[in-house]
Amino acid sequence: MNSAVKLTLAGAMSIASVSGAALAQTADPMVDTTATTASTTMSDNVTVVLMTTLNSESTREKFTKIERLSQSETAMAEAQAELQKDPALTAALGAQNVQLSNVVLVETAANGGKTVYVK
Repeated sequence: MNSAVKLTLAGAMSIASVSGAALAQTADPMVDTTATTASTTMSDNVTVVLMTTLNSESTREKFTKIERLSQSETAMAEAQAELQKDPALTAALGAQNVQLSNVVLVETAANGGKTVYVK
């Protein structure tokens, strides 16, 4: 009986964590947060994420991807091209003192919001 309760509890916890991940993907962009996440949402629906904040157990996969891109001249050129074709994004990043040469990746959400990863 005790093992059945443990099994049920473990199943419920795994379902809760999966549904939480799905919820996080559909939630609105993050608002100004503390230095522990170093992500900032600007009024122009732009979220800036410092690459170093992704180097944790839960975000290791994203960190590895961004780190690989930061070492690729092609990927960095693509990020710069994305910035050049969007003056509003460039202005929003400039207002937040983001050095444009440090932009590694610009992701566009379905709602038009931008997530900018900075090294």
